[in-house]
Amino acid sequence: MFISYFWAFSNIQGLEKYVMTKLSSRVFASVPDDVEVDKQLSEKISLIQQFIRPENLDIKPPFQNETSWLVS
Repeated sequence: MFISYFWAFSNIQGLEKYVMTKLSSRVFASVPDDVEVDKQLSEKISLIQQFIRPENLDIKPPFQNETSWLVS
């Protein structure tokens, strides 16, 4: 029984991967409006990162990781 469950689960995952590979360009398609909105949002986030620090968000010192804040 375990082997048949594992086999079925593995086949379902393979089928899901195949379908999403074929549909990804349609599912995750971006229109020119989305590209522009994404660019504007990225610029705003970049500006915010310049002055907001972990201590401004009451993040305790042991959990502050400055390098993760520098990733853009």
